[in-house]
Amino acid sequence: MTEGSLFIPTKSGIKLNALLRKLQGAGKFPAVLFVSGLGMTMHEWNNSFDEIAKRLVEDGFATLQFTFDIFKNNETRELPLKKRAEELKDVIEWVANQPFVDTAHIGLVAQSYGVATALTADLSIIKSIVFVSGTYNLEEAMEIVYRERGVKINYSGDTTLPRSSGEYTTVDTYFWQDAKKFDVVGLAGKLNAQSVLVVHGDKDTKIPPEEAQKFYTSLGTKNKKLKIFKGGDHGIIDVPRAMREEFLTYVVEWFRKTV
Repeated sequence: MTEGSLFIPTKSGIKLNALLRKLQGAGKFPAVLFVSGLGMTMHEWNNSFDEIAKRLVEDGFATLQFTFDIFKNNETRELPLKKRAEELKDVIEWVANQPFVDTAHIGLVAQSYGVATALTADLSIIKSIVFVSGTYNLEEAMEIVYRERGVKINYSGDTTLPRSSGEYTTVDTYFWQDAKKFDVVGLAGKLNAQSVLVVHGDKDTKIPPEEAQKFYTSLGTKNKKLKIFKGGDHGIIDVPRAMREEFLTYVVEWFRKTV
């Protein structure tokens, strides 16, 4: 396996930090790219994306992780959906232009706020998708997270959220404007050419599993599957090792069959 850091240029002129993994050789490889959640780096919580990516590379996939342009000047300033979707579109186009990628076989993993991001972006080139612990009712889910931390939301300015890591994530008025307009049912209905796996934990304290069920029902594609992990948390990360292994195997097998 080869592993290398790189920068992906965007149309807005910035460069996104990224990490590419693949087997030795010129390819062409099927590829999977990763979309992280609120205030997260390309690695996601507890390096969970790295763990999935390495399993996929062992199975013959190239993988790409990247970090949205949210870390600067010693603060984390999260992007509203439209801006995130623009950056994701640039990343997807970059992947599709790589000579080692089989462009007919590209998959995507998105988690939490990354699910809303992916739904907002153009996924027409993506063949198969795994949505993990998605924020399907975005405005309500984000409001719950902020209020549970005792944070009063400033809808007309900045609101800063203290994280369990000891860091902070700030959002602005445009974040809430985009969240309010987020139409998950309409966007789900447009996914009719992709294979979609919806994964959720029934002990997710951030997003109720019922939201995943509603989203799954509204999906336009016929090739879809819903997997609820009993005892699973947000992201199926801080769980018994046997459950995590089941999750990893499930994701790899899904892409093996659908990408």
